[in-house]
Amino acid sequence: MKICIVSQTFAPQEEGGAEISARLGAIELGQRHDVTVLALGKEGDALAPPGETRLQGGIRVVRLPWNNSYLPLPRKSSAGFLRRASWHLRTAMGAICPERLTRFLVTEKFDLIYAQNSAYMQPALFIAARKANIPLCLHLRDYGLLCPKTSMFRNGDNCERPCLDCSMLNRRMRDMTGSGMTVIAVSDALRHRFISNGVLSDAVWHVMHNTNATENTFDTGMIGRDRPATSTFTFGYLGAIADEKGVKDMVRAFLDLPQGQNARLIIAGRGRDGDIARLKQLSADARIEFKGFVRPEEIYRVADAMIVPSRWHEPQSRILVEAPIYGIPVIGTMRGGTTEILREHQTGWYYDPDKPDVLTQLMAKALTIGQKQWWEKRDENFPGVSGFKGTAESSGYYGRLESILLAAAVR
Repeated sequence: MKICIVSQTFAPQEEGGAEISARLGAIELGQRHDVTVLALGKEGDALAPPGETRLQGGIRVVRLPWNNSYLPLPRKSSAGFLRRASWHLRTAMGAICPERLTRFLVTEKFDLIYAQNSAYMQPALFIAARKANIPLCLHLRDYGLLCPKTSMFRNGDNCERPCLDCSMLNRRMRDMTGSGMTVIAVSDALRHRFISNGVLSDAVWHVMHNTNATENTFDTGMIGRDRPATSTFTFGYLGAIADEKGVKDMVRAFLDLPQGQNARLIIAGRGRDGDIARLKQLSADARIEFKGFVRPEEIYRVADAMIVPSRWHEPQSRILVEAPIYGIPVIGTMRGGTTEILREHQTGWYYDPDKPDVLTQLMAKALTIGQKQWWEKRDENFPGVSGFKGTAESSGYYGRLESILLAAAVR
């Protein structure tokens, strides 16, 4: 089968969860199918100019011109407010040429378009796929088709419906019923949010949690870790430093722990300079360490528990899968798809972030258990961690994915 994997940002550009998933999918599907990755390029960009390249492993990448001031990135742009607003307006008006996109699809004669990460290329991709008469499977990992910020989170709260400016920017998406389309969501919470907003409600839906990383992408020496790495109970955080991620809540919860506890909090991730500066000012405590952007394994190697304090309805954090593969329980909020992993697989504790002091109480509970007992009784307290089926091999991820894609290609 000849497959076009669409990912607006792709290696060697900076990667977030969606970009990692697109790359892993291209590598895995490319072993059995003729795969081309369609991404965005910009003249003068050192990593992603328009044109065709071959990446390591023989992955063919074709980048079409992006007619905007800068390319999309997985992290928040550091551009000023007016420039960001102008960028979103230009994107909404169409920063990719639908005619050029249609010509590319027609010339290549794909059997299927598998859109992994394509919110900023819409609705041009939908229009081009229909004109080229190529079936489309859309893999959703965020709310990008409903909200230009992708999070549906604003002024410290979640939006149940797109707000006024989002509705204006995404108005061309409102009539997309998804008829004849296949859609994969990384959580049932994500699927429900789209259907409740009347977007893609007529599509054929599937839910597949992010267990798409193969065993060889993990540090095999750390898989199934069953003992502490240091003598200090370590809480770890990996991810963006942003309001919707609840990092400030986590810091405050940690600071509210009784003094004298043998505990530390390690925070790793990127964010806007101002957000990080304010957080560091709040976190003026020797027990809190900022690592910046590091390989995830640097945190998993020492963490006794990972925290996912999201305030937004995060569809499905990769931490929920990676941490238990490494043997580490997770403490996460009852938001988005988080409880679908923690409750179903019994790999951690979950809490309501709107209830004051609950995260502090759970951290204190972990410390009361004690680091030694935390690990010795891990399988009793968190029976899903040991033997967690989080890799692509153990979950049968790509077998199921290929079945969905084959069915989508003949719709």
